[in-house]
This record gives sequence, structure tokens and C-alpha cells, in this order.
Amino acid sequence: MSSYHSSELAQLPQPGADQIKHSSQLIENIVALIEQSSGIISFADYMQQLLYAPGFGYYSGGMQKFGEAGDFVTAPEVSSLFGRSLGRHCQRLIEQGFEANILEFGAGSGQLCLQITSALEPLDHYYILELSADLRQRQLQLLSEKLEQHLFDKIIWLDYLPENFNGILVANEVLDAMPVNVVVKNPDWIELGVGFENRQFVWKSLKGKTLAATEIETIEQQVFKKTGSLLDQGYCTEVNLNYGPWFNSLFSCCNKVSMILIDYGYERQEYYHSQRRTGTLVCFYRHRSHPDPFVYPGLQDVTAFVDFDAVADAAEKAGFEVTDFESQASFLLKNGLLKDAEKMQVDSSPAEVISISQQIKTLTLPGEMGEKFKVLQLKKLK
Repeated sequence: MSSYHSSELAQLPQPGADQIKHSSQLIENIVALIEQSSGIISFADYMQQLLYAPGFGYYSGGMQKFGEAGDFVTAPEVSSLFGRSLGRHCQRLIEQGFEANILEFGAGSGQLCLQITSALEPLDHYYILELSADLRQRQLQLLSEKLEQHLFDKIIWLDYLPENFNGILVANEVLDAMPVNVVVKNPDWIELGVGFENRQFVWKSLKGKTLAATEIETIEQQVFKKTGSLLDQGYCTEVNLNYGPWFNSLFSCCNKVSMILIDYGYERQEYYHSQRRTGTLVCFYRHRSHPDPFVYPGLQDVTAFVDFDAVADAAEKAGFEVTDFESQASFLLKNGLLKDAEKMQVDSSPAEVISISQQIKTLTLPGEMGEKFKVLQLKKLK
């Protein structure tokens, strides 16, 4: 790890010896993969290794990720008001005829499951599809300690998508964790991959017209039709090629479902805005954000904002129907956030009241999560 260099290292907290060893092993594995691939791999393959390599990826390793002791905070960690509001929305969906089954993708710390199950009645089953053994163990520990036994007994962890699922699908900050391909206009669109030279990871151009390069050409023409402007030379951005396969898999495994997708991102015209010429890729390490994905492999989260038009298009192509799209603030306020907050404040101390007020601001204000995060809802009726 000492031979690994980046301009970002001096600005970030230093990892401990065990973390350096962990990262060094992942680096060796990725370098071997690059050597096997004639000196270059796609950034999507690189990001897949960073996040999900068995035993060494960020999400498959054993380090703290969520909350104050981790690298970032998600809405369920900010406040239980988030999950309560989401649970109330699920309650309405069940009253509309959807079965009382929840399937959550990537349940993180388990806080969202805890909040929804505590607020939702009736509930038949709560399924968690969690690929990280470490996170699954953390979820099990939290939920077994916090939930009443009859509720805990309704939680089922899955390794694969279920068959013939009926109910409600929930994905909070799942889309942004999907590996993305990186492309740049120079002057034609080319895809950037990752190589390893002079003992460090470097950007390298992939040869030929790749699928990602073809996709961004199509996207640019769609943006041009709305704005009248093409993207500038040197414009660098991301393309997510996983949406289509993911929605196809979901559509084939379920019957009558409502799906709730919550994530940070933009509609296409804003995503590919001229001011966003360096893309949306962002990394998180101990609550510090920066743009360098070559820093501390396996120790930091690497993510990209979501193109919600691409998500909706892929979902509709798979067979889902888009039923709603709004900001997180609008969704939470519509589902009783303030009423729940008033109930929480009744027997609270002055300090707790202030804390609850701050939680509301974080979840709903435009400068916080309120507008940055969007809620896309889909359905499939048998």
C-alpha cells in the first residue's frame, strides 16, 4: 500500500495497518485481473471489484460503513421518521390490494427494516436480499435485539431473488451502488478503462466502439433534442448498463408488486448538464467526499448519481409501469412525516425536540436530502 500514490491521500484520514493490508490484497487481485485482460479492464469491472470482491470489497468486507463510525449516513440512520413514513406508504399499498410482503434490497445496517416493521401492520413476511455476509450479520444482530420476537420471526434473508413474489419491493440507495462505465468525448465518445502503470491505477482508453460509448451517443442525441446543445469535447460522465438486466430479472421473479426506489440523482437533462462535465462519480471515506476512485481500494465507498430517466426507461422496457416520481421531501411529507414528528416530540426533552427538528430538516430541505434524493415508484399487476 505504501507504493500506492494519489493526490487525494494527503487530504484523507490515514487507515490503520489492518486496513492497509486489506486494501493491498484487493489491489493485488485487481492488478492480476488487469494483467489477465491485456492491461486494461472497464471501470465497471474495477468498481465491481472495489465494492463486491468476496472478502475484500467495500461491501463484502468487515468494516463499519454506516453511521457516525462509518463513511456516510443514509436516511434511515438520520431518523426513524424516514422508515415510519415509508411504512405508512406501504400500509396504503397493502390496503390497495398488494400482499403484505416486503422485499428490501441491500438492507444496509438494518435500520430501515427495523423502522418499517415497527410501523407496519399487518405484515406477513419481510425479505432481505443481502449479498454481503458481513452486513447480513450486522442486520441480524440489530433486528434480533430491537424487534419483538413475533416481528423478528417474519424476517427472511435471501441469497437470490424469490420466485413468484407478490408484495412491495423497496430499494433505498441501491441504484447508486451499481457499477458504472465511464465515457469521455474526445472528440468522438470513447470509454475509459483502468490500467496499472508505475505502481498505481491509471485511466486508459478502451479500443473500439464499446456498448457504453454507443449508449452515451444515444443519450446525447436525446439531450440535444431537448436543449438544442451537444455536450462539449472533454465532457466526462458515466453510463449505467445494469438497469436493463436488473429490471428484467425483477420482472420475471414477481407477479403483483409495487416497487419503491429511493436514491440521489437527476432527470436526464439535468444529469448531463453542461456544468456537470466531470461526471457524478463520488467517493466517501470517513465522512469525507472526493472524486478519486483510485484512493484506498476496498476501504472507501465509490458511487455515482442516478439517471432516473434511464431507470424509468429500463423499467418500462422490462414491463413495469411508472406510477409516480417526486422528491424525497414531497414523498415523506405526503406520508405523514410531520405528524409522526409531532408524536415523537410530545414527551421529549428540549434537546430531543431540537434533534427531531434537525432530522426533519436533513430529510426534507432542498440543500440537504429533500431534493437531492428522488422517489420513483413502479408497479406490475399480474
